[in-house]
Amino acid sequence: MRFALSRVGYAALVMFLASLVTFFALRIAPGSVTSSLLNPTTTTPELVAALEESLGLNDPVLVQYGRFMGKLLTGDMGNSIVSRVPVADIIAHSAGYTIVLALAAFALAFGIGVSAGVVAAITKDSTLDRAIRTASSFFLAVPNFVLALVLILIFGVGLHVLPVSGAASWQSLILPAVALAAEPAALTTRVTRTAFLEQRNMEFVRTLRARGVAEQRINWRHVLRNSLSSIISLGAVQIRNLLGYALIIEVIFRWPGLGYQLVQSILTRDYTVAQVLAILLAFVVVLASALGDAALRLADPRVRLGGTVS
Repeated sequence: MRFALSRVGYAALVMFLASLVTFFALRIAPGSVTSSLLNPTTTTPELVAALEESLGLNDPVLVQYGRFMGKLLTGDMGNSIVSRVPVADIIAHSAGYTIVLALAAFALAFGIGVSAGVVAAITKDSTLDRAIRTASSFFLAVPNFVLALVLILIFGVGLHVLPVSGAASWQSLILPAVALAAEPAALTTRVTRTAFLEQRNMEFVRTLRARGVAEQRINWRHVLRNSLSSIISLGAVQIRNLLGYALIIEVIFRWPGLGYQLVQSILTRDYTVAQVLAILLAFVVVLASALGDAALRLADPRVRLGGTVS
């Protein structure tokens, strides 16, 4: 119960801070939403003033913030200032794209990372182990936006085998998912290898071998299972990172998810959309962290009992 209450309080604090930072940062940033709504060739100071008055932008900032939060707490997300579309509809349309991209990248990162890490540990100091470690070091060093551009140049511009923007078909998911998954896959490989080797040196492994248990059974059933706490802890962190990096990847590949919508709303000063999306993404990050901690408690009894994981 105490764990749940602390998580709820932490989530409320993070979302409150996200709302504050987004709201006031948008107000002090150069530019105005009026430039997105009015024709620059026919705009006059009177038209700008009238539009700002109708949108409530002339009220004190604290009054605007209180009005926004009051509506949000009652479930009213408001409408986009630019498109006049309800923000709830924008979220409903874009959330699925972000979820699909994040799940695809997560599956790639941990499917490849855990498998490669185990293989590298089992074949320690072999040519294969060195190749896996070299590849993981390379992908850890290359920023995902650089990798995204390289993938576009190779598979989109050069070979013309994969689409490089939009979400017209499942092929459109391949390049953004790979670009998003590369760094967490490399990190997962390293963490899995290290945790696996630590567990293989434990006393219980020698005991299982002395009992005649097959090496393959020891590795995949016992050693890997005892390595899960480190992998799950990393997974919770990587979910947060994936959501942050997804914003960059969605913009590069014009993937119509929440991150792309957030960037577009900031560029057009669509205050309502930007504020709600920032709070929503903060909530998703906190939720992912809480789920990761809960999964770790289920996987490692020492955490459930209040102990520490070495």
